[in-house]
Amino acid sequence: MTQRSLEMTAPKLQVTDNTKLLTGATGVASDAAPLKLRALRKRWRKDLPLVLDDLDLTLEPGTTTWVGGRNGVGKTTMLRVAAGLIEPDSGRAEVWGVAPAENRVRYQQLVSFLPAGDRGLYARLTVRRQLEFWARIAMVPRERFRETVEHAIATFDLGELAERRVDRMSMGQRQRLRIAMTFLPDPEVVLLDEPLTSLDNEGAVLIETAIAEVLARDGAVLWCSPSGEHLDMTFDSRWIIEQGRLVAA
Repeated sequence: MTQRSLEMTAPKLQVTDNTKLLTGATGVASDAAPLKLRALRKRWRKDLPLVLDDLDLTLEPGTTTWVGGRNGVGKTTMLRVAAGLIEPDSGRAEVWGVAPAENRVRYQQLVSFLPAGDRGLYARLTVRRQLEFWARIAMVPRERFRETVEHAIATFDLGELAERRVDRMSMGQRQRLRIAMTFLPDPEVVLLDEPLTSLDNEGAVLIETAIAEVLARDGAVLWCSPSGEHLDMTFDSRWIIEQGRLVAA
């Protein structure tokens, strides 16, 4: 099974049963958090400086975290490591105590990643068909399939667009659909890379509603964007990446 993420060529996402891993048979420490990044180091080429240099970050249950910084400082690299898409040169990423190398399937069930850009959509599918396809990829149980798709349509106010093809939608409408796909399988950890791109104010408010649902089940959200000045959301912590490490913003 490959990583379920909007970043992949074939759209894939995560589904979770919302069951936390506890100390005992699982061997997971009782202080496990939704997401922990520990001493991450990543260099793309030997002749280039480190993109991530002993970067540490912990997301506590029911919290939102914003990470900013100019383009090219490592925000997307950090998110891709956190999503299990790439491996760090050293260090560890874990979601509820699970590292990708230890249990990749379980890791993928817990985390959902929205990359920047316009990936993950099929031009000839309608909004409803795209969400239905995504729900199948996400292994949504048959008894919850229709409910899950309809909930995504309602949460992101896609009802009037449900039968419209993707290639006939505006950039803002496509972004709203991609965000609906990200939240569709009820992930425990949501990783967002510049989610407000092309999105109108109404769409931004709908993201807040979806985030509130994640936080209500003790999940966590990591939001990355170059600048936080345009964000009206209240974040539990704010950081900036400088020279491969996080500093308080």
